[in-house]
Amino acid sequence: MLEKRNVYRLPWSMNDNPIAWIEVTDICDIHCEGCYRQHLTGHKPLEQLKEEVQFFLRWRNPDNFSIAGGEPLLHPHIVDLVAHIAAQGVKPVILTNGRALTPPLLRELKKAGLAGFTMHIDSHQNRPQWRGKNEKELNELRQMYAEMVAAEGGLYLVFNATVYPSTFHEIPDVLSWGCRNIEKVQGLVFITYRTATLADTVATDAYDRRVDLGRLSYTRQQFDEHFVTSPEVYQIIKEHLPEYEASGYLGGSIRHDSYKWLIGALVGSRHGIYGSVGKRTMELAQTAHHLWTGRYLAYLSTAKIGSKIFWLSGWDATLRQAWKRWFKDVLRRPWRALDRVYLQSIGIIQAPDLLPDGRADMCDSCPDITIYDGKFVNSCRMDEYRLFGGFLSVVKGKQKASG
Repeated sequence: MLEKRNVYRLPWSMNDNPIAWIEVTDICDIHCEGCYRQHLTGHKPLEQLKEEVQFFLRWRNPDNFSIAGGEPLLHPHIVDLVAHIAAQGVKPVILTNGRALTPPLLRELKKAGLAGFTMHIDSHQNRPQWRGKNEKELNELRQMYAEMVAAEGGLYLVFNATVYPSTFHEIPDVLSWGCRNIEKVQGLVFITYRTATLADTVATDAYDRRVDLGRLSYTRQQFDEHFVTSPEVYQIIKEHLPEYEASGYLGGSIRHDSYKWLIGALVGSRHGIYGSVGKRTMELAQTAHHLWTGRYLAYLSTAKIGSKIFWLSGWDATLRQAWKRWFKDVLRRPWRALDRVYLQSIGIIQAPDLLPDGRADMCDSCPDITIYDGKFVNSCRMDEYRLFGGFLSVVKGKQKASG
């Protein structure tokens, strides 16, 4: 059973957070259902982006820069930005749908200092040539990109997917594929779908003026399905893969019982999964990394860390179970003692929830805060600032509260 006392609360905060979310463009070459960014301004100038990098370094203390959009690979100076970030001693990671990625560009980005990719692929993207495909069928596309990145070598690769009520049951298909490719895929992230409904809703800006909520890209007239929650995603993963366990979390900004970020790490080889990293190892990794580098840890810079963490299992009860499974496997097949052991992160993100009183339960210590007008703003709600000058207040029926 998932309980917060059994999972390490990640020590991240607004001003000491491993992730800096820098948006380079709001232009994209596909449209994902539920996307919270729309085309209003286009590509940011490189000099502005360099200024934002310095703002993050001063006020955020990041371990990595998540270079986002829009589609960042469409930005004409993406290689220059990657090189600039890498020169600051921070890991650049590109968040992409992958369509613009080619082996020559991949090579150029790696040479500039890119640490890796987080690649978004799911069945609600309206992706050309892949319309109507389910998540299992999309594993063919994931495999293509995994092979491309692995062929270049030395880059971190995570795949994420939005989880809809209609695709919830397909999570095991993606998970099984990821486990089979543990030597090529360093992580999977499942993001629960959320939308704002327009029916029986009134929104007002900071001056209490009524605004058209429908101008935001992530609204629908009505949504009658059950929103998938993080514990439900955790449970279906656990049922499919009993060796899985979450080791770190971030809660909500309002609800005491919400899990906004759940982070775990599988331990395994190309022959199978042995277990998971435990709460104490996650705590040690965050604390030791901060003591050693002055920053908390987000992305691992190398796959070789898996073997090192695995052999620290003696004092971690969860990892000891993985060691036992590995030992039994080696007793049956001694040659597998020479196989490399890998870590593969499994992340679950529950998007902001609108509560009955109209407030939004955000991610506590939000890792995906970005910059707007010289201040930090939650990236998932930045279009409220861009369109209306600030966060909106919501009226549902007769109730009203600030978002």
